[in-house]
Amino acid sequence: MKRRHFLLLPPLGVLAGCAASPPPAPEGPEISYSYLPKLRLNVASIDIDETRPNAGPTDVGRSLRPSAAEAVQIMGRDRLAAFGTQHSARFITLRAAILRERLPSQSGIFASDPGERLNCTLTCRLEIRGANDLRLGFAEATVSRTAPSESNLAARERTATSLLRRATFDLNTEFEFQLRRALRDWLVEGERAAPPPPGGVTRESL
Repeated sequence: MKRRHFLLLPPLGVLAGCAASPPPAPEGPEISYSYLPKLRLNVASIDIDETRPNAGPTDVGRSLRPSAAEAVQIMGRDRLAAFGTQHSARFITLRAAILRERLPSQSGIFASDPGERLNCTLTCRLEIRGANDLRLGFAEATVSRTAPSESNLAARERTATSLLRRATFDLNTEFEFQLRRALRDWLVEGERAAPPPPGGVTRESL
């Protein structure tokens, strides 16, 4: 008598569930700067510009949560505080992108596909505005970081999220340095600090 052997497979629904399972969350802290001291400005209001620059179809940063532009704006909200009675400040995201770039091709018969890399560039500006929207001063900061890019979508998004996290923390350091260098006279520090004017001092454009 011949024996028949059967291969037991899981139900199709189980296989479909495995294929649709979300990728593991990237490791590391959330993008937040609320634990750091505020950079207090001698202005009556601070406008966080919500504009999200468009870097084109190869921008991975716009699909992240938070996106690259939102991560820069989080830094502006968390670090800046109005501490004056006149004039205004505007925080602008000039560039926030994580672009996929092809690596240079290698020569030779046995040369393999060089693959891609992710190039993250973040640039922000803080402007001080007076009467009639006259610009009284500004500080600008920019950082760039790169990382190898995987071909797998889920792995690439994890790499992009980690890259964005490192870049935003670098931007925070560079932004504070540039602010203290270019707008030192607009900072309220030590005993000069006074309570903000009544009615609130922060507004956001939609």
